[in-house]
Amino acid sequence: MRQPKTNTKLALLVLSLFCAVLVTGCSDSGTINQNSFVSAAGIATPSGANSTAQAAVSTDWVVGTSPGSAASTPVPNTPTPAPKPTSTPVPTPTPYPTPKLKIPLVGAATPVDFTGKGQVVERQFYSNNLKKNVSYRIYLPQGYNSAAKRYPVLYMLHGFSGKIDEWMWYGIMGRVDDLISSGKIKPMLVVLPQGDQEYWVDHPNDGLKWGAYTAHEVVDHIDGNYKTLPLKGSRAIGGLSMGSTGALQLVMNYPGIFGVVGAHSPAMRTFDQKLPWWGDEDWYAKTDPVTLAKTSDALNDIKLWIDVGANDSAWRARVLEFKQILEDRKIPFTYTEWPGDHNGDYWTAHMVDYLNYYGSALSFG
Repeated sequence: MRQPKTNTKLALLVLSLFCAVLVTGCSDSGTINQNSFVSAAGIATPSGANSTAQAAVSTDWVVGTSPGSAASTPVPNTPTPAPKPTSTPVPTPTPYPTPKLKIPLVGAATPVDFTGKGQVVERQFYSNNLKKNVSYRIYLPQGYNSAAKRYPVLYMLHGFSGKIDEWMWYGIMGRVDDLISSGKIKPMLVVLPQGDQEYWVDHPNDGLKWGAYTAHEVVDHIDGNYKTLPLKGSRAIGGLSMGSTGALQLVMNYPGIFGVVGAHSPAMRTFDQKLPWWGDEDWYAKTDPVTLAKTSDALNDIKLWIDVGANDSAWRARVLEFKQILEDRKIPFTYTEWPGDHNGDYWTAHMVDYLNYYGSALSFG
């Protein structure tokens, strides 16, 4: 039996409308608009069915995506791992040089009468160069025993008529303690070694080596038994009269040990003023600061201070000769003349000047 033509036409109409809806009947969200399809087909939608149908289509049909495809499955965000903290490398401190000579303390400390915030003690060690025990006094600033820090060292040599306590007669320990306590200079150690009347030089004819004793044994003993900065720039050597002459020749005969020098009223004897135990002129030329200064390269690499009393008639002329050599060689130095003579009053009056110089010239690490 032939199918009614109306059914055929209706089927064609529904198919045409369906194709049109696929092209133009999508909503803004990209889902099929069920209302367009149903209305175009002339089919009535029961109340409430439209939203259900639309929800079903919206859930499964996405433009360009087929239901159940891999693209419809959300991909979870993979968190970027936090960078691992890196530790800042701690620099390895450069070790300080150790003393070549291991020279221990001998006996117990002898307390020294001193009123200040620091302390002064007298100690001894055995000197191979002198074949005997030698004494020295040392100033330790306040907090030395509990501090972990290291300190520069000032070595101060006494004069011909003095002993290890001579500089204390002129107030050095009290003045350095006051200046450190008031913050005017940084803490340092002050050492007063024993020099007898030997001019701090190596004696001729294989005699006693007072120069080597001072430059090597005293320094190595102090570096080995106290918390020092064992570096050239952190060591100063000074003296008065015979002691300042000793300081000058030691710097030139033992270069590289002391970086700061102070010559306070140097008593630089001529060969005609020689002492009985002195050697010949060749030996003298190797120990006389004026002669050494004419050629020594060591003077180019130190900080140098010289002072003399304007009324020091015994020694001022040789000091001026030494000064002229330095000027001719263009060696930098500080030179001062104050009113006064070659005596304790002069050195006492300028103790603070000396200590301010050392405090500014030394390296504190």
